[in-house]
Amino acid sequence: MAYFVCEVKTEYQEAEAVVALLTESGAAGCATEGAAFIRDAIAGGQAEIWDSQQWENEDQSVTVQGFFADDQEYPEKKQQVIAALAIRNAVLGDHLTPRFFYLKDETWQDGWKQYYKPFKVGQRFVVKPTWEAYAPAGNDLVLELDPGLAFGTGSHPTTAGALSLLERYVCPGDKVIDCGCGSGILAVAAGLLKAKKVYAVDIDHEAILATVKNARINGLLTAIEVFHGDATKKDFHYLAPFQVVVANIVADVILPLLPHIAPWTEKNGVLIAGGIISHRKEEVYTKLAEGGFAVDKVLTDGEWVTLAAVKE
Repeated sequence: MAYFVCEVKTEYQEAEAVVALLTESGAAGCATEGAAFIRDAIAGGQAEIWDSQQWENEDQSVTVQGFFADDQEYPEKKQQVIAALAIRNAVLGDHLTPRFFYLKDETWQDGWKQYYKPFKVGQRFVVKPTWEAYAPAGNDLVLELDPGLAFGTGSHPTTAGALSLLERYVCPGDKVIDCGCGSGILAVAAGLLKAKKVYAVDIDHEAILATVKNARINGLLTAIEVFHGDATKKDFHYLAPFQVVVANIVADVILPLLPHIAPWTEKNGVLIAGGIISHRKEEVYTKLAEGGFAVDKVLTDGEWVTLAAVKE
């Protein structure tokens, strides 16, 4: 379905009121963007996956977008938004001005694909979108990927770092578990490195669908088993021990996950942890030591830290 979008720029403290106004006017959904919104999410421990330039400026404004279905009721809903904002401006002395534009379905879901091309990660991996052509060379390990709506295209420093560490630590015949598998890119990578069995778990339904799809695309449906749910609430002891455990998420998820991961990990096994923003790394190092892990390798890319720790 295509959408009409109503975009309103406002102060951060007024964002919730604008979202309510758009929703009451018939918006099917709303999104809020802006540095102030990101800072608040990070402060509340709800998010870390942003580059610093997106949130370090002092601008307190945000942009609220309301998405309206392209149907016969849209003209009436548009007029309702305009009228509601006019009343709000008159009563509160605001100067909120809506901007309306049309968003095609292919722009909404697939517009980014034109910029996603095959690229190399580490020594051997080539991440190839399913819709792009690529001729393998030498000892390339071609990882075909359609991320869908799940996180993990391989281009983010956290995912690229985890791929490089998998290449270093996964051995043929290993048993691997990927906690927070996203698109399944790391589970597939472990499979391509000849891991005997890979278990992938994620709380997000879209991630499960993407992981199953990417396992099939890469011919690894029998090697990768997928679980839907919270890794901290699932008992994987019956599948343990694992030679390699992967947790490319964020520090706020990795920290409570570590007490669960430690008993699953074989002695001299490896935990690959990513998505750690640099100012949180010392917290992670401390928790790793408490769990009996010794940091063996650290990769840093800008604000992001990806590490491998060995179970002692």
